[in-house]
Amino acid sequence: MKKIKAATIVEILAASAIIVTVFTIASLSLNNVFKGVVKGNDSEFQNRLKELTYLTKHQKIAVPYYEDNEQWDIAIEKQEGVFILEAVHKPSKKETQRLIHETIR
Repeated sequence: MKKIKAATIVEILAASAIIVTVFTIASLSLNNVFKGVVKGNDSEFQNRLKELTYLTKHQKIAVPYYEDNEQWDIAIEKQEGVFILEAVHKPSKKETQRLIHETIR
């Protein structure tokens, strides 16, 4: 009979530890990526701005208009014949501004 070489318990434990470490690092990295995507998702806010733009153009809301929620302060005011929509992100103090031209009826 021929003797078959086999891996020792120490080699198996070392290989298992390396594999577990690699998978742990990979899962933490993916978790950070997905968390960043979810945190940076502002599609709901962008849809709200589009809705307010539409309502302003078609004179469905009274101007000046102010809206306050947990993340954003939104204001619509009329200056020099043009509506200005301003939104301020509360946590970062980042400001977004849009000009809204009136629809002629």
